[in-house]
Amino acid sequence: MVNAYTKSRIRKIVRRFGLSPLRSDSIASLYRKNAIVRVRTESGTYAMKPFFRSTLLHSGTIDQIKTTADYIQHLMNNGFNSMPQWLASNSGKLWILNRGRPFYITTWINGRRMENQEDFEKLGRALASLHTTSSRSFPIKGPFFNHIRLWQNKDRLFRRRMTKVNQMNKWTRRWYKRFGEACNQFSDRSWTELMSPGIADLFVKEMIRPALIHSDITSQNVIIADDGQLFIIDWDRIKLGSTYVEVATALMNTTHFNPVLIHSLLKGYEELRPLDRAERKMISSLYRLPREAWFAAQFPKSPRSRNMIDIMEHTWPLRLKAMDLLDEWADQQGEE
Repeated sequence: MVNAYTKSRIRKIVRRFGLSPLRSDSIASLYRKNAIVRVRTESGTYAMKPFFRSTLLHSGTIDQIKTTADYIQHLMNNGFNSMPQWLASNSGKLWILNRGRPFYITTWINGRRMENQEDFEKLGRALASLHTTSSRSFPIKGPFFNHIRLWQNKDRLFRRRMTKVNQMNKWTRRWYKRFGEACNQFSDRSWTELMSPGIADLFVKEMIRPALIHSDITSQNVIIADDGQLFIIDWDRIKLGSTYVEVATALMNTTHFNPVLIHSLLKGYEELRPLDRAERKMISSLYRLPREAWFAAQFPKSPRSRNMIDIMEHTWPLRLKAMDLLDEWADQQGEE
């Protein structure tokens, strides 16, 4: 794909944030070839990013960027320091509109991906800081995003697809016959645990006193800066939601089922936000849900789905060990 942003357009956008560009280049992400424009200026290097609406929310692009900017401002005002600084535009807002598309600018973070136990402890502390910073200063306006309801729908779709497995291609049919029933058993166990009174009450409490979650904690969205500080990037999907869902998905998306890294992330998190047995049990139950299989069933012809299922198949023994590890971790709290 050709660079979607001309030098003239980049100059017009960044000047509305009080910057004068010297050089710029487009940086690709996992899903977009022109995800970020790196802009070099005399005062430093910055990331210029277009904002795209989430199709999971029933609101327009402008409403979503307004809400996102409000949440980011809230975190900045309350001292959360694990995200790049967002620049204010000449109008004072954290975003501008150009040709109908919202754009925002943050400082550029030079660094590396997470590699060791210390890095994952830093991530755990950053997530705990995010969750406690936002929940302390109640109320925060906005809808509570219910991941559980969304995942229940995806599970139901997966089971419906399973009934038609003989109509699918040979590769998909083989995979479903080998792993499909195990996925359903994991889901059944998790839904039973999540509906138990002690855990269900935690969801009710979260909706009454919600916290902000990043919603897309992956290895690609975490950077260890040159000075050692951890930064979480790409905050387009920030929302009010379940902190337990965030921890469970962060474990799945970053630790590669490595027991040492799983324990490190949880250790860092509990340094700032200790978890009781019910909270630990909730995280363990959420982690067990086979979300990749659900996605693949929803988009069976997508190359991303095929890649997801390939990874799931190759890592199956490690996943089972990670589930057992989290079950043991959840039970430990009751013994302390």
